[in-house]
Amino acid sequence: MLAFFITTNNVSTLENTSKVITLAVNAGSATFDITGGDADKFTLNGNKLTFKATALKDGNDATYRINIKATKVFDLHFPLFATDEQTLVVTVTNNPDNDGKFHITTADAFSTPENTNKVITLATNNKDPLMYNVFEIIDGEDANKFTLKGDELTFKATAFKARNNATYRVNIRATKVENNIINFFVEAVEKTLTVTVINPNTVNTNAAKLPSVEDDNTKATARAVRKESKTSSKALLAKTGKTLRARLSHIRYKNQQKSSFSANGFVSGIQVSFADSQTNSFINRVLSANGLSNVIPISSRKVERWDIWTKAKVVIGKSNGSGANKTKFNLKSLNIGMDRRIAQDKIIGFALGLGKQDRTSTGSDFSGDIDTTQYTLSSYGALELSNKGSIEAVLGVAKATHDISNSADQDNSNGFFASIAYRADLQTQSVDLSPFIRYDINRIKMKANDILTSSETNTDEAIALGIDISKTANYKEGQLTRFVSLEYKSDLRRDGNDYLSKNAEQEVSVKLGLDYQQDDIITSVSYERIQSTNNKAHSNGIEGTIRWKF
Repeated sequence: MLAFFITTNNVSTLENTSKVITLAVNAGSATFDITGGDADKFTLNGNKLTFKATALKDGNDATYRINIKATKVFDLHFPLFATDEQTLVVTVTNNPDNDGKFHITTADAFSTPENTNKVITLATNNKDPLMYNVFEIIDGEDANKFTLKGDELTFKATAFKARNNATYRVNIRATKVENNIINFFVEAVEKTLTVTVINPNTVNTNAAKLPSVEDDNTKATARAVRKESKTSSKALLAKTGKTLRARLSHIRYKNQQKSSFSANGFVSGIQVSFADSQTNSFINRVLSANGLSNVIPISSRKVERWDIWTKAKVVIGKSNGSGANKTKFNLKSLNIGMDRRIAQDKIIGFALGLGKQDRTSTGSDFSGDIDTTQYTLSSYGALELSNKGSIEAVLGVAKATHDISNSADQDNSNGFFASIAYRADLQTQSVDLSPFIRYDINRIKMKANDILTSSETNTDEAIALGIDISKTANYKEGQLTRFVSLEYKSDLRRDGNDYLSKNAEQEVSVKLGLDYQQDDIITSVSYERIQSTNNKAHSNGIEGTIRWKF
């Protein structure tokens, strides 16, 4: 078997600065414990070991030691409960710039190859959890060459020969603000940053640093591509969930079981009678006196077969993030399912889905096409609560591939999605009203690739409140239904960077459309607007669907 050991190295940190150390082993994962050393200077949460901010007493470097024990459990490649212990050393170094005053800790100067964006993460020495930083571009002779979003300062791609001086300057202000409802201003500082565009025709005398710059930009692009891929997968999962919930609504509202066979019969049993009326009357009195009946009951069990249905959908639209990022998309999906009633008040079904979304993105880190193909396997069901509404549930798994323009690489992802909802059914003046509350969860795992060498898993949880309004009338040889859907959705995780409208913590959607049903074929066309309520992010889409039953 393989040897098992801790691979984390010793580290150093500036005085008065906390240091988060990621503990790791030579294969897979493990559990970690602190077994000795300067334990009061450290905290441990999972595989994150944090060294507490410490000041130097005499201006000289100081070292602190911590003993860590790693345990491997249930791995066929290692002995059972394999363990390893290691002493890690954290060296605290003098920080001449750290006099206790609030300041920007981001480096002064950066470089980037020509025609390549440079993303700079801004930071300060503020470690107070009750305070947060607000950054802004205040001025500078080249301020128009920079954009700022949160703590990410982006230098726009520029040619080396754009001007004689290839060094660009921008002045940044950092403001420390109290992290509460009132957001009191506390303190502000300023700093000038420079970005130098590298001459491509000059021998690089600092060759060791250039690949790192290129690598940083490559990874930034790869992260942007991964984000778009995840957004695409989540949009496809959302559409699949809506398709299955619409199927449950169709069964509930229309209550059509044309393909089902009923063996109820037309009587509740076999009636026994005699030709002679006096004998018949005498027998009936005797049976009645003994609590019996002249009807022999027969089984009223309902025998049903599975209904098989298919739905095809096409959506075209575009979305705008809160900044300059924009995306155009077209989505196509095909779902085939089968369902049946397993009791008078219960429905169960299964579905297979194929979805494809082509996205054309324009942004600071990535501009190009990402084509996603996703397969889903789902189950769905409903429990009807008589006149009190119904409980609906959807659960599924997904597997997707993401093809990236101008690249031979392909990203891959796996995921699952689920929702549970309570829905009421009301009617007033021939208008159907269906208010609902729903909980959604989905998880997407992006697999590692050549650039991003570790996988990444993101989970979205949301709560939705809404109402579906519809009115059905006869039209020609079928039925025409006009519908409006209103929904408010709040992201419980507040992981805005990967949410549907990009950076939306809460959003409102409005969908208007028409359904036309003739026999077992339903066609639909609709328009949907999704608007973030916490910024300007939004998306618009036009959807056409056709659903038929075998």
